[in-house]
Amino acid sequence: MPFAEINGIRMHYEEEGEGTPVVLVTGFSGNTDFFKQLIPAVSADHRVVYFDNRGAGTTEYPRDGIRAQDFVDDILALFDYLDIGRAHMLGWSLGGHMAQEFALQHPELLRSLTLVSAYPYRPARSSYFMNGIVDCALEGGRPEYISMMTNAFCFTEDFFEAQEAKGHRLKSLAGLDPKGLKDQMNALDEFDTREKVHLISVPTLSVHGLDDIMVEPRFGDYISDRIPGCKVLRVPGAGHIIKPALYEKEFLAHIEEND
Repeated sequence: MPFAEINGIRMHYEEEGEGTPVVLVTGFSGNTDFFKQLIPAVSADHRVVYFDNRGAGTTEYPRDGIRAQDFVDDILALFDYLDIGRAHMLGWSLGGHMAQEFALQHPELLRSLTLVSAYPYRPARSSYFMNGIVDCALEGGRPEYISMMTNAFCFTEDFFEAQEAKGHRLKSLAGLDPKGLKDQMNALDEFDTREKVHLISVPTLSVHGLDDIMVEPRFGDYISDRIPGCKVLRVPGAGHIIKPALYEKEFLAHIEEND
């Protein structure tokens, strides 16, 4: 399990494949397992780099909080540590906000940008309940309930009905760190690109599920309407977590067009 000693943290990362780099940035509570269904297709022709953000997975960081800019600076440091050079970047949810800021601050390092289930600022309802369940865990509740409640907002009714029909129960993530996730939430609540998203100059693809209740599609539209030349993929029946198979073709075409 490789780690990068950067920015005063010990970041867990993984990489697969060879070729033009593709950097995948996960969201709230996510770890390197999040993109496992997407990586085989992308790593066939590209070098794929993915990692655990501060506050989640096995990345170790100082326990004195996280600022939004920390996330962006960590990605920049990982680029240098791994000699990534110019890369394609895909960010999901919170990772999509990190990717927006990275594209604004370091456009020279990106060949393309893909934003999945992204937003220009944190939705108030989602912030309300996510901070609430994390606070409950900090006060002694089982951390698994954080995953359980976010799953309820990330997947659709059809998904849960299909799970029930198969006799399956969606598993909650184990080993979550409430303090780390509270720090992630504090950083998440800082992000706001409303006044600058139009300045993104990197070729961009916006992907959003039309049944997303965690981050409603209008948040994705706010971004895509303002980034010049932004391509748009809206996925019927998909929630906040979108199966990679539903956007993989468009994503691969987008990065190949900008290789």
